[in-house]
Amino acid sequence: MTEQQKVLANKYGYFSENGREFIITNPLTPRPWVNIISNSDFGLIVSQAGGGFSWRSHVNLNRLTRWYQDLIKDDWGKWLYLKDLDSGALFSLAFQPIQAEYISYRAVHGLGYTRFEQTFKNGLKTEWTLFVDKDEPLEVWLCKIENTSPMTKRLALTSYLEWNLGAGPEINREFHKLFIDTRFDSKLNAILAQKVLWEVQSERGHWNTEWPFVAFHSLNTSIDGWDTSKDFLLGRLGSYARPRGILQNRFSMRSGRFEDAVAAINKNFSVEPGQSKSFVFLLGQIEIEKKAKIGELIEKYSDYQRADMALQKVQDYWHSLTRTTIVQTPSTSFDYLTNIWLKYQAISGHLWARTGYYQQSGAFGFRDQLQTSQVWLAINPAKMREQLLLNARHQFANGKVLHWWHPITDEGLKTEMSDDLLWLPFMLIKYLKETADFDLLQEQIPYYDSGHGSLMEHCFKAIEVAFSRFSPRGLPLIGEGDWCDGFNAVGLDWKGESIWLGMFLFKILNDWIELLSLIDAEKFDAKIKLFREKANDLRKAVNDYGWNGQWFIGATRDDGRLIGDPSEQEAQIYLMSQTWAIISGIADEQKKERVIQAMLEKLESDTGLLLLYPAFSKPDKNVGYITRYAPGLRENGGVYTHAATWGVMALALMGKAEDALRIFNKLNPILQAKDNADRYWAEPYVLPGNSDGKDSAYYGRGGWTWYTGSAGWLSAIAHECIAGLKPEYDGLRIDPCISKDWKNLNIKRPFRKALFEIEIKNPDQQTGGVHYLLLNGKRMEGNLLPGNLSGRHHVQVILGAP
Repeated sequence: MTEQQKVLANKYGYFSENGREFIITNPLTPRPWVNIISNSDFGLIVSQAGGGFSWRSHVNLNRLTRWYQDLIKDDWGKWLYLKDLDSGALFSLAFQPIQAEYISYRAVHGLGYTRFEQTFKNGLKTEWTLFVDKDEPLEVWLCKIENTSPMTKRLALTSYLEWNLGAGPEINREFHKLFIDTRFDSKLNAILAQKVLWEVQSERGHWNTEWPFVAFHSLNTSIDGWDTSKDFLLGRLGSYARPRGILQNRFSMRSGRFEDAVAAINKNFSVEPGQSKSFVFLLGQIEIEKKAKIGELIEKYSDYQRADMALQKVQDYWHSLTRTTIVQTPSTSFDYLTNIWLKYQAISGHLWARTGYYQQSGAFGFRDQLQTSQVWLAINPAKMREQLLLNARHQFANGKVLHWWHPITDEGLKTEMSDDLLWLPFMLIKYLKETADFDLLQEQIPYYDSGHGSLMEHCFKAIEVAFSRFSPRGLPLIGEGDWCDGFNAVGLDWKGESIWLGMFLFKILNDWIELLSLIDAEKFDAKIKLFREKANDLRKAVNDYGWNGQWFIGATRDDGRLIGDPSEQEAQIYLMSQTWAIISGIADEQKKERVIQAMLEKLESDTGLLLLYPAFSKPDKNVGYITRYAPGLRENGGVYTHAATWGVMALALMGKAEDALRIFNKLNPILQAKDNADRYWAEPYVLPGNSDGKDSAYYGRGGWTWYTGSAGWLSAIAHECIAGLKPEYDGLRIDPCISKDWKNLNIKRPFRKALFEIEIKNPDQQTGGVHYLLLNGKRMEGNLLPGNLSGRHHVQVILGAP
């Protein structure tokens, strides 16, 4: 590929021409640049150097392979070693752990797979592709070894991984390894591993549970050696870079209950000049009662071509999924991020894997995954429906909710975070506007503790809890924190108030007034009146007590001191109160203009909008752990990406097209890495959770990538607020807010039973406003596409004054 074809290249790599792969040509990236690969149950994470681990269902409760979090060394993973039996040279099929000198190196991260390609001076070319079967709890490794030299090569290929089989990260390896049992099954040509003690409690509440799975690792051809002994393979004081047994091509064939359990499978083979050999390794995990399926999977993947077809099935799935809705603009970086990588990050990383290299969780956050599930709305709304019902099942009968809960055990953390429970009624509105699935409101759902109620009743209970937490001034109490978890000590005495929460609740109440009026205004007359009264009271209280004459403050503390006000030396302005003053509609037009000005003047940085400024400089036990971050890190004066996406939304809602796109581009990791990958550090293809703010010694550095709720939001904002496709109960409104330099947009958007192919033309360099709209060639009044259509429709939109 020529330099001209290396799309949006940076120092370490570039995008493929279709944007569906990022190709890393230098493994020495500033931090690990990883891929998260999942089929919603089984998953793996792998870095550009080969580090990473695998799991099933829960990355922390059911981790399959061992891994140690060290983002500098990145030297824990699942390895493939290749030894030249004549020269004695040892290579690895990824850069780690050998770090062999190469002629060329490519780590290709694609949707659902990662491929390593290397060329070495001795004439060997290697290729290693990892992917997860679309439907099975199975990881597949496709390996190709090619000999481009004039000499026959005698080689030994050996896998290596360490069994975890349960909770991770381990706090006592020497204890837990005592319960792992391994054996080699010659009929299956596989190493099997089980664990007789799991960290999950028994049904009687005791720690006496068997890990209910069988793990397996296999090769699709006869083997020449195997081992499960880390002692023998690495040797005393050995290392992954110099593993004694593999260097000597010797294997102990030890297994059982008395080893530090690993898995290694060895194959010796020869490759003639100009020829290649291919292999399939499998790594999987099956329920004990279904262990016969192990043989079925091994048989299925015994043929390399069938394994390659399974990879194609995964690629086809992601291609179809991400192309369900498409926005084509003059900006390649906008298109790649919006159409491909935000969707992939939100689904594979945040919804399914619920993990990253910076943070391993495995749990569902009540607010977090629910917000991200909006990524399904324009793809497969039924998936968001599932998430809404799942969340509702984790609400108590008194209306409160779990802050998070663990799949497998369903155990969670009770919370007094004041915003968590309100995301259910908020996100339900988004789903209903997309689908008009009003029957869902009456679906009966059990509460987490006892009883059941309709989804509507679940939402009403959440709102009623919020009503019970008001200050004498009529503002919501912040409690253990509002959206910003780091404000976890601001309101522990239940005196501190949240201005942002007042805005959020105001938005919810008005949304529900509209919904209830649409469903049955007479039936819900009392509820509508109550919500309208509360909304009016909130508008007055927020504007009376939250407005400081320049912008909206963020909160009041238990002691009455302000957060987000110039009366304090630190945190003089808080982003959330400015963006949601606009998003909620609680501010008048004059105040909206002033908060936009303040937001851009005080909070705009090189990588987006800071959450607050200036940063806290010393810990404050009466504010929370946000003050314990170094200045400029994460929420403490950094660009907290989740919040910054709402800045893009607010700017677009105000018609500030150039400002909205500028902030979008600052958040865009593709452009940050293209500009200066060494400063930015983070992956160019997924959003970070944050980037360092102005008070940091590493201003502009991205971090905590993948596992962030920002991907789902920025995807929605790109489609709804910039491209301007806004679902409403009556249909799909088209209201773009774009750069005047964007002369054409082409959009494919399914909506209910229809598929709209939309062409937006901007001949007069407008930033918004629909001059007229043609539906199948017929001019329409207004800019609302009817919601009752079915089939395929062509829409032409001309921007300008109506």
